[in-house]
Amino acid sequence: MPKILRQISQLVFIVVFACKAQMVFAQRVEVGATIGCANYVGDVSPSLVLKETKPAIGFFGRYNFSSSFAFTGSLFVTQIEGSDQNFAFNAPRNLSFRSNITEVSGVFEFNYLKYALGVRDQNFTSYLFLGLGMFSYNPQANYDGSWIDLRPIRTENKSYSTVSLAVPFGIGIKWRMSRHLALESSIGFRKTYTDYLDDVSSTYADPVQKAQTMGTAAGVLTDRSSEINNGTPQFKPGYRRGNADFNDWYIIGGISLSVRIFDRQKCARFY
Repeated sequence: MPKILRQISQLVFIVVFACKAQMVFAQRVEVGATIGCANYVGDVSPSLVLKETKPAIGFFGRYNFSSSFAFTGSLFVTQIEGSDQNFAFNAPRNLSFRSNITEVSGVFEFNYLKYALGVRDQNFTSYLFLGLGMFSYNPQANYDGSWIDLRPIRTENKSYSTVSLAVPFGIGIKWRMSRHLALESSIGFRKTYTDYLDDVSSTYADPVQKAQTMGTAAGVLTDRSSEINNGTPQFKPGYRRGNADFNDWYIIGGISLSVRIFDRQKCARFY
């Protein structure tokens, strides 16, 4: 074969291969958004309290390795809160909080059914997911009409980071409505590696000392039982304030709309 023909055939092969690879890659990529809600379980809320549920919003990108497996990277922004007044056994402690959460995570998904890549695949499936995430949080308490950051007060004389790891896992369903659009619903649980989402974990610091060194608000927020007992704290320094044996959890559930980008793409004409 003449050299020029061999070079042309090689170039044609490269262009066709690249175009095919681009088409395959594009068919496997999705982007989307999630609207949902979040809740939390920890020292202030030992079980879910529906009225404490807060809005959540997220954005994600997904790569479908096959009809059965995918990887999804997500960004979620939400808020959690809790109050001792929701539980009779915690009410005398009188603690409450809110915390804004920003989470970045990556999860692997397993589709129960062969889902929406091949001609014979299903347009509906349930799925499981498991991965790893990192999130920031900032527990605050409302005192005298103002939200005050609790970490600087060190209500338990402990320092902790407001960035932590989490393990997201859960279940969901996917429904491909058309070639490009899919509707999804999921609920995900976050096992965290911190017990301070609510600023409650171990034992009481001295509220009198806090008030002397950091002001009245710091003293009250260290032991809020004083607010319902005529200004007298009910717990001595060193008494148990929370349960350090168990870390806090939060949950995010939502409905998502995803778009499969460039689902069908033609090669540019070759000259």
